[in-house]
Amino acid sequence: MKSAVVQTITLCVASIISVSVFAQTAASDDIASSAPVSAAVSAPPSSAKARRAQNHLVQKNVRHALTATKGLNSSGISILAKNGVVTLVGSAPDEKQIARAASVAQGAAGVQRVDNKLKVFEPGN
Repeated sequence: MKSAVVQTITLCVASIISVSVFAQTAASDDIASSAPVSAAVSAPPSSAKARRAQNHLVQKNVRHALTATKGLNSSGISILAKNGVVTLVGSAPDEKQIARAASVAQGAAGVQRVDNKLKVFEPGN
């Protein structure tokens, strides 16, 4: 019972983060084009502000790649990016979708490595 409560809380938090990231992405898409922005990632940016901007850009590129992939349900996936390392958290309908999401994320601009922490979505939990 306690594990189910912790899992439910974790999924709720992941959903909130995902919605927040999606809202930020949608707002910035109104200003810029919807095409992913390619940025050369040769060295990490020096200032904290530049690092945050780079991380946000990588998150945006991954989100765009996931949502543009036909047949991939990315609605339960949250994306965290830090210095080229992308962490996928949340859930997907099955193992095949989880593997596909990781593969698609790896191919997005600015991604050096993907840490896949996705779980199979179990209805009722």
